[in-house]
Amino acid sequence: MNTSMQEKVGGREFTSIFLIAVGMKLSDITTTILFESGQTAGWMIPLLSLAFMLVAYVVLMSVLKRRAGQGLPEIVFTVGGKFGGGLICLLLFAAALLMTAVTSRGYVDIINVMVYQQSPLYALYLMLMAAAFYVASRGFAAIARISWVLIFLIEGAIFLLIAIMWQDIDWMRLYPWAGPGVLAIVRTGFMHSAMFGEIILATALVPQVTTFKAFRIGSAVGFIVSSLKISFLMAVYLSVFDYPEIIHIAYPFQQLTKNTSFGRVFTHAESFFIGFWLIISVIYFAFYIYLLAYLFGHALRTDRYQKLLLPMAGLVVFIGLIPGNTEQVRSYWELLISYSTVLYGALPFVIWLLDWNWRRRHAKT
Repeated sequence: MNTSMQEKVGGREFTSIFLIAVGMKLSDITTTILFESGQTAGWMIPLLSLAFMLVAYVVLMSVLKRRAGQGLPEIVFTVGGKFGGGLICLLLFAAALLMTAVTSRGYVDIINVMVYQQSPLYALYLMLMAAAFYVASRGFAAIARISWVLIFLIEGAIFLLIAIMWQDIDWMRLYPWAGPGVLAIVRTGFMHSAMFGEIILATALVPQVTTFKAFRIGSAVGFIVSSLKISFLMAVYLSVFDYPEIIHIAYPFQQLTKNTSFGRVFTHAESFFIGFWLIISVIYFAFYIYLLAYLFGHALRTDRYQKLLLPMAGLVVFIGLIPGNTEQVRSYWELLISYSTVLYGALPFVIWLLDWNWRRRHAKT
């Protein structure tokens, strides 16, 4: 796939995309599900998932480094042939599509419950995906530039939120540190490693970044910083709401914003945070719609993947409307995370073996 005519993004813009794509998990159903599994040690799970996924990331980066300028689709078609490359691209596409659909449905549920209680769910879903499609249609460089402009505002808003709630934080509520037990936490961290599957999916976008070094640094910094941020915010949620009350709060981030106020003058500070969160959500799903179209286009071996943006947005809405309620959304999320962990964890090693076999065969000829 030739991207020479497309505008590439630099390291800072790519880092910003990653900080948003991974960091937004601190504000959705992910945190509640992790608290249900990890109890008072739930905030440690992102750190353990980070450690497990870093192993797969390092293995995959060793292959990408040998094939500078090529993204994951180009590499798998080279080392795996048309069938193997197409199969791997389709598997990644399917995993990303289903997770995007379930995650976006969770966001729409949040909007429906916290902001627009009287609006039909499907109408909110269509508006969110329409806005995301519009941003995605501007191109990857536009998504990157918007992310770069917003990232400092995002981090500032999070810092402000924590500063306002600081007096309500009781760090003693983090005890017992081990929660249900060390082995249980380690096992849960491993089984939820796919919550950071973006680190694998994003390797498809290597040709869209100016240099491989910029991609490597941007993805690593975005991945690690976002994981630490999620873990810290989860510790804040637990320190404010305590356990077991936290598992009965469907959306801890949104509930935290409802508890904030700027003195007696501005008592409804959640309006500021929720409005800002809605804007970031559009950018978040714009990135995923673009990534879905990019992966599927490469699976079909076509350069005209931009025309797939609208079908991808529609497919996300169609699949996302299947769950009947929030509990089903959580069940589907848990199921997808389990299967995706196997995919994202094993795939880098499979690609490494295919690359090793390809180099061995070509060294003889």
